[in-house]
Amino acid sequence: MQAIVYRRYSSDEQGDGSAQTLEAQLERCQAFAEAQGWTVVEVLTDEAKSAFKADHLKPDADLGRFVTRLRQGEFAKGTVLIADNISRLSRRPVDEAMAWVHEVNGRGVEIALADTKEVFRSNPKLGDFLQTAIKFGVSHQASADKSDQTRRSKNRLWKLAEAREGEWTSLAGLIPRWLERNRTKNGWIVDGDMANTINQIYQWSADGIGVNTIVNMLNARPDLPPFGEPEDYRSGVPAWTRTTVRQYLTSPIVEGDFRPRTGMFAGRVIHDFYPRIVPADIVARARADLKARRKVAGKGAGTGHANLFAGLTKCGVCGQRASLSTSVQKGKAYPYLRCEASQEGRCSNRGGFAYRAFEATALDLFLDLALDDRFFAATGELGRARVRKAEIEKSLTDRRAFKMNLLRSFSGTDPEVAAVIAEATDDITRLTAELVEVEATITTASGKVGNIEHLRRVNDIRAAAESPDDDVRNQARSKLRKALSTIVMSVDIERDEQGAPFFTIILAGGIMAVRIDTKGRVIQAVSDAAGQPLYSYLPEDQREVLAPLIQRIEKLAA
Repeated sequence: MQAIVYRRYSSDEQGDGSAQTLEAQLERCQAFAEAQGWTVVEVLTDEAKSAFKADHLKPDADLGRFVTRLRQGEFAKGTVLIADNISRLSRRPVDEAMAWVHEVNGRGVEIALADTKEVFRSNPKLGDFLQTAIKFGVSHQASADKSDQTRRSKNRLWKLAEAREGEWTSLAGLIPRWLERNRTKNGWIVDGDMANTINQIYQWSADGIGVNTIVNMLNARPDLPPFGEPEDYRSGVPAWTRTTVRQYLTSPIVEGDFRPRTGMFAGRVIHDFYPRIVPADIVARARADLKARRKVAGKGAGTGHANLFAGLTKCGVCGQRASLSTSVQKGKAYPYLRCEASQEGRCSNRGGFAYRAFEATALDLFLDLALDDRFFAATGELGRARVRKAEIEKSLTDRRAFKMNLLRSFSGTDPEVAAVIAEATDDITRLTAELVEVEATITTASGKVGNIEHLRRVNDIRAAAESPDDDVRNQARSKLRKALSTIVMSVDIERDEQGAPFFTIILAGGIMAVRIDTKGRVIQAVSDAAGQPLYSYLPEDQREVLAPLIQRIEKLAA
């Protein structure tokens, strides 16, 4: 007779002993099967799945999938499903548990328990049926009692954590690699090396470097090893992965927040529960770039020559995306843009548009205008103001969410709730005023960077973008891409009446368009039918802002 072993542990049991719990269940079930002369043909495992909440019966759980397969007639009559004890199969109310057993038995599969050596079959005797029902009832009540006890215990821990009293760090179950509880469990110990690695990941993201590149940079740095032991990785070889880096870049823990996503505290937050390890302004910039990358996809050439206008380049004929490719001739790489639709025969704009000379001219025209002080490490008064701004914005978001949750959850005229809402409203007003004040400080401090210093920085980053060092070059080009995307709306690849290729750069808001050929020559600032450049129709204040750019275009076009 064929047997299937089912083993499970719940989220409450999750921890260092989980693997041992599963192994012990398997050993007992296999011993029972061997004693009965059954052959174990499959092992089903549900990790961190609650039988009290029926999580183990959901479609994404092994037991849930077993039921689906059972209904499809996959198992032969007489197959046995073995569990270590009755609570592994169900902790639901008696009627639900018995209905489940009845369905499994009714489809020809028997249920066996390793601890009591019982076997449940279809059409049981009344006494056996009642005895089974009583056991399920006891199992459900035990779970209900345990759930109530756990709820009371967690509520007590939450209050201790808010007051920072007693062993309040025990409120967190699994904790990040860079932290450990101190001996008395009333505080944290930070691993400085790991915290520095997390800071480096955030800094790279804030500089505009994508997750894939960050992973490659980390794995190329022996001084920034991945967290954990070799046995923590499937291959046995420690390595950074996209999933891990993305999780760290979105984790509220780096900001010090305890924000449970599931369970009884889902949606609630305790600020400063953990030590903050990444400054607020770097967190804000890193996540803004991460979010922008999800919206705007861009390709780099196979040789690593990244398109500085990734996500902005498109075909001027069909409007489809234009992507960067590279041809190698006599050992030298030649990057070019090409309409993706034309490669599939869906557009007449065939052939490549040489990219390198166009990029150089575009940087000459736009870079010092796009690269304002936001893209360099801020220090002194400006740095402090930016950190404070990010902190205020985060506090504003939290207080607004808190107020909205109260308004959604409570109705009527409860005076205590009204007082809390009024307090939150006052906080929002105060923080908004602080935000206005700190933004004024940033504006003043930003203006202190003189023209000479600004040009020096621009030249430095252009030099870094051509560095033979991969890390330096990737980081610089990511900064350039991010800067240019703030002022450039699109780059179209087009051809004139004679078929000669050129690029049309359209600035944000459509306020100006500039044409550059594949040799890097400015053809013209796009004109209207009357022959006047479009920028000649701009309001006086906008023309004043763009005056340096207009002068360059007129000089180069002439």
